[in-house]
Amino acid sequence: MYIFFCLIFILFSFLSFFLSVVFFEFNSIFIEFHISYCFSNLSFIFMIDFISLLFFSCVCFISSIVFFYSGFYMNILLKESSDSKRFLAILFLFVVSMFFLIFSYSWTLLMLGWDGLGIVSFLLVIYYNDEKSFNSGILTVFTNRIGDCFFILSFMFMFYFMDYTYLFISYESCFVFSFLLMLGCITKSAQIPFSSWLPAAMAAPTPVSSLVHSSTLVTAGVFLIIRFNYLFSNVWFILSYVSLLTMILGGLFANLEVDFKKIVAMSTLSQLGLMIFSVSMGYWLLCFLHMLFHALFKSLLFLSTGGLMHLLMGNQDSRFFGSLTNIFYSKLFFSISCFSLMGFPFFLGFYSKDLMVGIFLLKNFELFSLFFCLFCIFTVSYSIRLIFIGFMMFPSFYSFISFSEKNNFFFPLLFLFLILLSCSSFYFYSYFPLVLLNFFESFLGVLIIIMGILNFYFLKMFKYNFYFLFSKMFFFTEFSILFGKGIFLSSYNYKFDLSWMEMFGSHGVKTLIYYYDMLLKKFFNLELFIFLKIVLLFVFLFIL
Repeated sequence: MYIFFCLIFILFSFLSFFLSVVFFEFNSIFIEFHISYCFSNLSFIFMIDFISLLFFSCVCFISSIVFFYSGFYMNILLKESSDSKRFLAILFLFVVSMFFLIFSYSWTLLMLGWDGLGIVSFLLVIYYNDEKSFNSGILTVFTNRIGDCFFILSFMFMFYFMDYTYLFISYESCFVFSFLLMLGCITKSAQIPFSSWLPAAMAAPTPVSSLVHSSTLVTAGVFLIIRFNYLFSNVWFILSYVSLLTMILGGLFANLEVDFKKIVAMSTLSQLGLMIFSVSMGYWLLCFLHMLFHALFKSLLFLSTGGLMHLLMGNQDSRFFGSLTNIFYSKLFFSISCFSLMGFPFFLGFYSKDLMVGIFLLKNFELFSLFFCLFCIFTVSYSIRLIFIGFMMFPSFYSFISFSEKNNFFFPLLFLFLILLSCSSFYFYSYFPLVLLNFFESFLGVLIIIMGILNFYFLKMFKYNFYFLFSKMFFFTEFSILFGKGIFLSSYNYKFDLSWMEMFGSHGVKTLIYYYDMLLKKFFNLELFIFLKIVLLFVFLFIL
């Protein structure tokens, strides 16, 4: 079953890619469906263009790799149990929700894909059915529900003033609509201060994390900002400051985290800030290019991380990864993805990040240039830290255990690596002109890499308390949980629930329904002559 879905998504991926090449030379196509029910008419519009086809091709390709990898990683390929079917169905619904989000050009379809991603992500996070997974799932779904509320408010605002069907109407003069839509998008993309759900979502299985944190859930908000960038003309300045803060804090958190999967999640957080910052500066096509490249090398990073964790029997503590001294190929793919993450020359991430460095540092953006340079240093620093942990750390007490790689993990990583190599030069030289730089501009990237390496060794000198503060993301998660529980009114809520709410709340309604249900059962179980006596008695009383 997993192989079947893998082949189906591979087919859709190549088909979407070839169609994207065709649509790059032509305009977009709109497909509209009308549904009439009673006195209401609904229109569903699909938009097919170069951006949607290319992004859907990337989503389908990564989904096919994840489907193939999941069967071996979770040891459920050969036993088609109920858990395996449930996992397969949830993953498939995730991709279907992404399909509606990518191709929809009406609010009804857009909300279908948007809410579908939120619900299915909750089911994936709580897949292991333990307390930690459930708490992480609750935090994830509640935080995303905040963004959904903003999204629905913007929908209601548009419905009140304009039309709820078409999205190609200009809203340049509507600040409230743009602001609400922006809040919904940055919540789904885990921007500050809605970032606490992103590391909590790592409680999901590692193949799911590879799909969620590379090309689906976290990029949903970024894709909508790219798609409808003309709607955000009044809030670009807010979006730029929020994304810049997310870039800096995400890079800092990734440098000081201990949990290995959370380090990778924090790197995703900083890269999401970079994407939204690029759109806010007006370079939406460059952001789209980096989003595609990031999806490829980040999925390779997650899948290779899952292979290393699988050999360590599920251990996520980064201090134990030095035990895997003989695991060559997994560590090789892991290091290649880390080099792409830092933008090392001639790796995949270099082709998009080099353009960003040239634009943001040399176009006189003043204060933005300084913070962007700091972000680049942090990116190099946590990438070097990941390479040091996964490839160069000295063995620990797991070293007396013999580890060996499995071909089941090797083949999907190899296939993803080959696609990663072939895509870099193709996209860059096909769609972007050659940029000539002087000596200083060429040396700037090398200088940032050197400063990032020095920053990595500098951060190693700090003590535990400093690490603890920043690895907790300034206690964003704890504050989210405390406010969710209603800490300031908890005793009053408890007393109120035990008194009036016990009688008039859901428990009281349930008791009342149960009582009348039992009364009706007793009434209908009476013998016929007793029922006739009661009827005659009521008739006699009525006559009197």
